[in-house]
Amino acid sequence: MKTHILSGGMPLRAAAAALLLFASACTKNQQADPTPKTDAPADVRAVTAVSSAEVTGSSGTYTAKVNGVTKYTGTDYIAAIQAACNNLTAGRTSKETVLIKNSGSSGQSGGAIKAVNIPSYTVLDFANTTFNCNSSDQLIVPIQGERRTDIEIKNMKVTGNPRYGIWLKTCSNITLSNIIMTLNSSSGLGIRVDDSKGDWSRNLTLTSCDISGSGDNAVETYGVDGFTIGTVTATNAGACGLLLNKSKNGTVGTVNATNCGRGTGYAGFRIANNAGPNIQVTTVNSTGCGRGFFSVTSSNGCTIGTLNAKDCQSHGALLENAQQIRINGGTISGNGSDGIRFSTTLSYICRDNLVQNLNIYSNAYGIRETSPSDYNTVKNCKLNGNGLSLAGPNSVSSGNTL
Repeated sequence: MKTHILSGGMPLRAAAAALLLFASACTKNQQADPTPKTDAPADVRAVTAVSSAEVTGSSGTYTAKVNGVTKYTGTDYIAAIQAACNNLTAGRTSKETVLIKNSGSSGQSGGAIKAVNIPSYTVLDFANTTFNCNSSDQLIVPIQGERRTDIEIKNMKVTGNPRYGIWLKTCSNITLSNIIMTLNSSSGLGIRVDDSKGDWSRNLTLTSCDISGSGDNAVETYGVDGFTIGTVTATNAGACGLLLNKSKNGTVGTVNATNCGRGTGYAGFRIANNAGPNIQVTTVNSTGCGRGFFSVTSSNGCTIGTLNAKDCQSHGALLENAQQIRINGGTISGNGSDGIRFSTTLSYICRDNLVQNLNIYSNAYGIRETSPSDYNTVKNCKLNGNGLSLAGPNSVSSGNTL
């Protein structure tokens, strides 16, 4: 049998065996190498960094940069912030931040709502700079969000006459912190979170805000399920310091309301329009307001740990068409009407409410219940000669000092 020889001098069978060994070794090396192969250029293969944006400005000229690249330069403060927002990572599912380093003014509205529209997964950090609303109309909304999720606004100051300082509609996973507004009486609301885009807003966290001079409510919710509100400080508001409409499952730390809703039926703290259940409030301090606390229009399931209502024009607390409201302590003094009033004006009977451990004095009257309110309880209150009258045949008075 002849053995064929390759031109290099190696027998054909040996060459074939060598080729098989080489192929096997290559296969083993490929299996052992966990690094995925790609034909993409190196700059595409690199991990994309999280985008970072900033807005700066001086003398009325504003610049927006994202990852160091200029995306806007011009005179419009709102357009600069919007450009920074719009050029963050597309399709992201985690938060990215726009840092606003300089104060600015809105300018004129142009006859329609003019606003920064915050995208989902975005943090706007104003770094304690000021957004001045200086249009000749009430059509500026510094920050607006519609059907957004995972949004955060912090360290923001607002001045002037906004329609709303912050207006969020059908949003979820919201965080607002260190918000300060010093507004003109011609302004609208300070902060509003609502359900106006067809579904509840959910999971609102408002750690702290200080709002003065709003033409309407300082803070209002309407259609919020799940909220944690820390401290609301409201001064000289045209309506309520804090108003919870159709909102449920939340906590409030402290409401400090001074001269809110004076000359109106509004209150330092109000719940309305089927608010509740499961609302827990630690402390309400209402001084010189229209009312101290007002529960109305079928609201239910709210507990206030301490209510201090002083020198309000009308009631220290009015529980009207309200159920399962608890006021567990505090001082009610110097108010122009009843210290506490139970009242029914609709088919939703004012009943199953409890007020206790209150010190009540120097009001027009102490605690009064009018028919058909019933099944309410007044317990361990000091009336100091201010009077107690319960009309409901099943209402209970116990341990009170007249």
